[in-house]
Amino acid sequence: MKKIAYPCPCGGKVKWKKERVVQDGVDCGILDVEYCDKCGELYLPDESLQVVEKKLKQAGLWGVERKEIKFWKTGNSITIRFPVELVNRLNLTEVKKGYVYPEGEHKLTIEF
Repeated sequence: MKKIAYPCPCGGKVKWKKERVVQDGVDCGILDVEYCDKCGELYLPDESLQVVEKKLKQAGLWGVERKEIKFWKTGNSITIRFPVELVNRLNLTEVKKGYVYPEGEHKLTIEF
């Protein structure tokens, strides 16, 4: 792999190192990455990106499309129904408890 040094948009210098890459909860292994010594931003070169793409495809996470969900009021609460494909992929049938919190004005994060 040809390692070219170039500047980061922040003004720092991009350097190379090997690092464990975890994308969307999938461990993609230890790969070559480019990182900025000033802002810490990570960049994946083409070869590493291909490995990440392959691992995400194997996990069924590559190309996952957004699905529409609906919210409706039931009593004093809001109910959400999830698509069956998502429920099956995440094995949500066994989950009894989870957490939800806002991330910005129009984004919710759910952890279980």
